Amino acid sequence: MNSKTFTIFTILFVLFATSIRAYKYIRVTSPGKGPWKKNSGQVVSWDCLDCSPDEDVVVRIIQIKRFPYLEVFRKDAKNARSGQLNFIIGKDWDEKKQYFAEVALKNDPDHHSGDSVKFGIEN
Repeated sequence: MNSKTFTIFTILFVLFATSIRAYKYIRVTSPGKGPWKKNSGQVVSWDCLDCSPDEDVVVRIIQIKRFPYLEVFRKDAKNARSGQLNFIIGKDWDEKKQYFAEVALKNDPDHHSGDSVKFGIEN
C-alpha cells in the first residue's frame, strides 16, 4: 500500500470513527413497568457515557395513543451524564393508556434521546 492510499484510508477511518462516536446514547433505567398508582411519586433515572455533566436534558412523560403522542409531564434537568428527576403520576392521567419516560439532550432533543420501558397506571 503506497503512502497516498494509506493516508486516504486513515482519513476515512477517522471520519467514520468520529461519526459513530458522535451519537450520544441515553439509557433511561426507570420508571419500571408498574402499574403505578395515580398521585404516587415516581422517579425517572438516566445515564449517558458520552454525555457531559454540563449538558442539560429535557425529561418528558408521554402518554401512548394514536399519533401524535400526548405529553403529560415535562421538566428540564441538569447533568446529562447521570441523573434522576422526581414526578407525580397525575390524578387525571388515563389508566387505560400506556406511558413512557423520554430523556433528551436539551440542545438537540431530536437526535439524542432515550426512552424508558412502557408503564401503566391504576387508581
